[in-house]
Amino acid sequence: MAEILFITPLQELASLVKEVSHQDGAPEIDIKVARMEDGVRLALEAEKQGYHVLVSRGVTAWMIRESGVSLPVIDVRIGGLDILEAYLQAKSLGSPIGIVDVDEIIQEIASFEELIGESFVKYTLADQKEDILKGVTALKAAKVQVVIGKIAMAKEAEKLGMQAVVIRSGREAVQRALAEAKRVLVVSKLEKRRVEQLKAILDFTYDGVIALDEDGRISVFNPVVEKLTGWTAEKAIGRLVIDVLPKSHFQKVLKTGKAEVGEIMEIGPAKVVANHIPIKVDKKVEGVVTTFQSVDRLQRLEHKVRRTLADRGHVAKHSFSHILGHSQAIKDAIKWAREYAQVDSTVLLHGRTGSGKELFAQAIHNASPRWCESFVAINCAALPESLLESEFFGYVEGAFTGARKGGKAGVFEIAHGGTLFLDEVGEMAPSLQARLLRVLEEGEIMRLGDNTILPVNVRLVAATHRNLKEMVEKASFREDLFYRLNVLSLVVPQLAERGNDILLIARHFLDEFSRKMNRSAGWFSVEAEQILLEYPWPGNIRELRNAMERLVMLTGGVEISENDTARALGLDRKQTACIPESEVPEREERLRGDVELAEIRLIKKALKECGGNKTETARRLGISRTTLWRKMQDEDIDAFQ
Repeated sequence: MAEILFITPLQELASLVKEVSHQDGAPEIDIKVARMEDGVRLALEAEKQGYHVLVSRGVTAWMIRESGVSLPVIDVRIGGLDILEAYLQAKSLGSPIGIVDVDEIIQEIASFEELIGESFVKYTLADQKEDILKGVTALKAAKVQVVIGKIAMAKEAEKLGMQAVVIRSGREAVQRALAEAKRVLVVSKLEKRRVEQLKAILDFTYDGVIALDEDGRISVFNPVVEKLTGWTAEKAIGRLVIDVLPKSHFQKVLKTGKAEVGEIMEIGPAKVVANHIPIKVDKKVEGVVTTFQSVDRLQRLEHKVRRTLADRGHVAKHSFSHILGHSQAIKDAIKWAREYAQVDSTVLLHGRTGSGKELFAQAIHNASPRWCESFVAINCAALPESLLESEFFGYVEGAFTGARKGGKAGVFEIAHGGTLFLDEVGEMAPSLQARLLRVLEEGEIMRLGDNTILPVNVRLVAATHRNLKEMVEKASFREDLFYRLNVLSLVVPQLAERGNDILLIARHFLDEFSRKMNRSAGWFSVEAEQILLEYPWPGNIRELRNAMERLVMLTGGVEISENDTARALGLDRKQTACIPESEVPEREERLRGDVELAEIRLIKKALKECGGNKTETARRLGISRTTLWRKMQDEDIDAFQ
């Protein structure tokens, strides 16, 4: 189907239009023959059928335009040649010659009269609504013999016994009309596209949008505002804005012509931030456009921006499925941890170094409603007090010498909406303990060097290997902070207390390192398993992991003997047999020294192989970079020695 419909009152005009439409550059059109009321009916149907432009002639074109059809209507204008042809034909029939038409056509006739040196009897209709019969009757009274004009005028003249000549539309007039229709079609489609684009923007934007005219009546009311106010656009459009939103400041902007940005107001049950912008044409206020954003959405957006700007991959990688073991001790710990994950209360994890406290913290986060938000971990023992404070709360540019340009977000900001894990919280300095307590109580922070308060929403999980209650009694840990942290308490069992879990975890690490090193996995002899079960594991799971990496390097694809195991643990098997009970503490102390020495050697070896790269070294050793840094500081290990 074409996009242009030509409604012609004459069959012969239809033939001419068809002929012209086949010429190069002419638009594709559909042609229908109908005049006056029938033409109006076709025009109204055309709008529903999907046509974009209508073309017609004379009174029919006028009636279509007056019918209220929303499509543009192009009129086939009468040209000079058309009038000349009608005049010559009328001249052969008699004289005087008269014409009845609207002023626009009468003016063209006046110009034509000057060229031919002959005058017409003219009757000017006030408009197309004026009774044509009245005009034709006036011509008859003036002794007119021949009437020229459109079909309607010609028919009335013939009824009164006068000769009539219809002014036909020639090829040139039809070509001009089709060219104009083509131009209007392009403009119409462009305008329609813009309207649809604007509608899509208004309908699918997250912002509420209201537009007013100069009288304060609503002209745009998008779906977001519908939801906020409870009004439908159908009911709101056309009303005064004070009837729909009586507490708004639209009228003020209309009067002053000054924009108001960032106004906090209530729309229905919601609080929004509104921006009122006046629309000015030639320095005159012609209306107002207002956009709304809900305060809740802005807060969520602020959180997202904070995370995007400060994101450093703060993701909890582990869940409860990663905690291996079937012992009752670990089952009980997992059971309580799952319960704790469902609430937002602070959790304090107790456990020896290397027992898996961070693994539990990550699992709690991933099982909580905050699982899709940040998990941020920081070791309170790894940094001096001054650096730890800036890590906690962040700082603004210029807060101190060496401060990063643009400032830096602290871990509370980065963890906003998620979980913050404070490891070794018992090592925190008293002054920092006081600031931490305030953050936990008030839920807000202030960057170093700044005076702006930032609200934070963080779920806190803390961990320690020390007895905080004893530290409180010795006044080395704040009592109020202890009770604020110790809302939910969980003891992570030591590896030595977990029985056969030791063998399960050992085999897991053995397989893991065998895959990483592309070596075949060995298996434990009965004697090797016995050593693993009898060993006290002062370094807990971390020590077991390191020992399994050594075993993969020492063996690979064969049975792991008791001697291999003892060697990986830095033990003399003969010395470990039948130890008198009185010597156990002394042997355990010596054993810890051997383990620490083995760790130092392993760290130095890994640093050398990784070229001093601490991140790669920590990954290879299966420990965090913070733990590696702390061990290097404690043992005075140089990365490039």
